[in-house]
Amino acid sequence: DMASTSIAISLQILDRCRQALGQRGISLRVRALYIEKVKTAFARLQQFLSSHTPTGISAEALPGDFVALRETILSKCGTNAFAFFFIDPTGWKDVGVTILKPLLQTHRSEFLINFMYDFVNRTASMSDWKDEIAALLGETVDIDNLHGLEREKLLLNTYRKNLKHHLPVDGKWQGRSAYVRVLDREKERPKYHLVYLTTHPRGTIEFMEISENLDQVQKHVRASTKQHARITKSGMGELFGPEAFVDAEAGHASLREVEEYWLKYLAGGERRVGEEAFANLLEDTDWFPGDFQRALGSLIDAGKVKNLDAARKRPKKPLHWKNEGERLQLTEGTK
Repeated sequence: DMASTSIAISLQILDRCRQALGQRGISLRVRALYIEKVKTAFARLQQFLSSHTPTGISAEALPGDFVALRETILSKCGTNAFAFFFIDPTGWKDVGVTILKPLLQTHRSEFLINFMYDFVNRTASMSDWKDEIAALLGETVDIDNLHGLEREKLLLNTYRKNLKHHLPVDGKWQGRSAYVRVLDREKERPKYHLVYLTTHPRGTIEFMEISENLDQVQKHVRASTKQHARITKSGMGELFGPEAFVDAEAGHASLREVEEYWLKYLAGGERRVGEEAFANLLEDTDWFPGDFQRALGSLIDAGKVKNLDAARKRPKKPLHWKNEGERLQLTEGTK
């Protein structure tokens, strides 16, 4: 049963999107292309597609390595269609900036890339792998004296920066990147990052909102895994369930830090924060949308910031960024 695989899930999502757009009078040709180089897995993939592809979607599988098949993949994507690339390798070398460059230069495309940080981090300091790490990131970086989050940020942000460099710029659109950090279920360290690339600000906001929800799911899964390990080791049950051990704020920017960011951001005067501006805030900081909303609400409650376009107080989302957005301004006392 492949119902829980990314293949089955992707087909379900494509089908829901096609039907939803169809209800709005928009008819699309939807195609899905899957690449698999392991022969036994490819046979299962073909069999699954032949019997489980939803009506109205054309699904195809190609045998082989996606790096070797890049030109074939691009020819099937065409030049005018929107293409979404999900790249989930078993290692890390195949998602190097140079290798992905032909795909990145496709117009009207988005990417979700599994960046296997745990493996990259262990290899990055080995002198024998310097050239491979530079090829992955798009440039050479010095991480010898860096540790923990500082090291992680440099490796990840260098990779994102150089991926964005190859995205085509069309008019007002620019390359954008966001990511979600996925921790090891049992250890206090990142296992991988899902790196997202787009040229549209709405994509960045939507991705970060979904990532914020996923962050809470991760915390519950990790708490449950750790509790199970404790019970197995001690042979004794625990009075409270795993939710009692979830720190909802772990991994989030502190309220004070985000408040100070807002105050500095608004120090120059009234600013309208719409879709593009809010996406810029998220990408510049890598903070979650909820972090910005909570801090802004706290500043409004404290009388330090005013939302000039809000007719009443909004406890959960003091900023409505859709359409033209809303105007924010520091109060006279704060200035």
